[in-house]
Amino acid sequence: MDLKLRKVRVMVKKGSEYCIFCGVQVFKDGEYVSFPETFTAYQFLQAGDKACGRCAGMFRDPKFRRNCWLVKVSVFTVLLSPLSALFELPEPPFLLYFTRQKRKHGWILAVQNPVLSLDKFILVVDEDKILFEHKKFEEFLAFSRDLLNRGVPKGVLLGGMPNPSSLRKYGLSWPEAVRLRDLQREPLWRVCVDFERRS
Repeated sequence: MDLKLRKVRVMVKKGSEYCIFCGVQVFKDGEYVSFPETFTAYQFLQAGDKACGRCAGMFRDPKFRRNCWLVKVSVFTVLLSPLSALFELPEPPFLLYFTRQKRKHGWILAVQNPVLSLDKFILVVDEDKILFEHKKFEEFLAFSRDLLNRGVPKGVLLGGMPNPSSLRKYGLSWPEAVRLRDLQREPLWRVCVDFERRS
């Protein structure tokens, strides 16, 4: 089979670059970014040294690293109860970010992965990208809340197969223990447990 390759010419306006965070095209008015010595998320950056106004502002403002948040258009909302917020999401598109550590630059991945569907999307938690599926999330959350309300510690929920003394102490059934074993490597399960507050 004879394949003919066609050359494609890409036209780029003179003086234009792309935002090193989100990849949107910026022009001469793009902001140069200087990184502190403590910055360790270079692997998430695009090529170049300029950022769009939105991302430059997010980089400078620590609230984007230290909070769980949602940004719709230009409205920034801190999520005090992140799991509850997942039931009250606005119509896409929007940006969504969860953090446990409150110091990492995972927000960069959040701007690169906007939410475009409420049923299935990439949920960024610190520097991890987790596949969020709404139906699975509801099942996991109901199971975790049931066990937490019965006094089962988070360490047992995240530890895989509970040992026999934990089974007796917390009144766990064998099917519940097997399910905990199977959920141990599910990132969305960890989100449901980590971000849940005891009632």
